[in-house]
Amino acid sequence: MAVRSGAEMATVDYHETGQKRGSAAWLYAPIILILFLGGALSVGAYFYTEPQLTMLESLVAGFGGLAALIIGLIAAAIGIIIGLIGALIGLVAAGGAVAMTLFIVASPIIAIILIVLLMRRPKSCPDPAIHE
Repeated sequence: MAVRSGAEMATVDYHETGQKRGSAAWLYAPIILILFLGGALSVGAYFYTEPQLTMLESLVAGFGGLAALIIGLIAAAIGIIIGLIGALIGLVAAGGAVAMTLFIVASPIIAIILIVLLMRRPKSCPDPAIHE
């Protein structure tokens, strides 16, 4: 084991030898996907339309169709969230309606039972020393 002097240690280059993380791939993946899908829709619009479109018209149609698909997916997600909130409100309202129905049906029955219990006369006094 060799001992290094101070001058030799000062020139040692310390750097990380680990792999770099590909975090930029998450940024570039949607961009590449949008370009690829828009290009594919543009090629389809260029080759499969009956009145032949120009290249610029097919590019506009392809990327416009992709934009419409993306906006439709976002609108569907928002619609699902609003629908779930509406279902929750409906569930609360239905629970309140069930509770109110039970209250309306059970109130007279409970009142009759309480009146019967209160109208009974005791057969004997539990503490006869009170009456003396």
